[in-house]
Amino acid sequence: MFCSNCGRELIGSHQLCPYCGANTKASTGFCPYCGAPTVAQATTCAKCGAQLPRKAQAVGGGWMPLAAGVLDIIAGAIGVAFGIVVLVLGGMIGGMVAMYAIPGVGQIVAGAAAIPLVLGIEAIVGGVYALKRRIWGLALAGSICALIVWFLGIPAIVFTALGKKHFK
Repeated sequence: MFCSNCGRELIGSHQLCPYCGANTKASTGFCPYCGAPTVAQATTCAKCGAQLPRKAQAVGGGWMPLAAGVLDIIAGAIGVAFGIVVLVLGGMIGGMVAMYAIPGVGQIVAGAAAIPLVLGIEAIVGGVYALKRRIWGLALAGSICALIVWFLGIPAIVFTALGKKHFK
């Protein structure tokens, strides 16, 4: 048997190549039977005709983290935009109201604007992690924040939860 990464001959059965440390069961660039170089898309070895092993991939549902990430980012952008609008318009209105009637309205409006801003930013960050298929918990938290900001979070939560096996 030959290492599928470095092409060196392996004596005995090894899970890891003693020369390069690669997983000998994964196919990369060399035939594990004859050691000949192989093309990445090849299914059989051109030299010996042996069937080349392929890396196992999760079956179906690979689109779910992508869809969840896009929905999270859209909902997060809407939340951030809404928070900025509330902050700007609320600040102007709160300033006018504070001059004539109730002091402290500007601080209340700023606090109310911070909620969609923070949730929107978290939804965007979670969406990026869902697109990268990394840190499932953070991607799920982003989807939950997207739900609080806008209804797009409902399918985002479902897609993130069902696509968990596609995360690293």
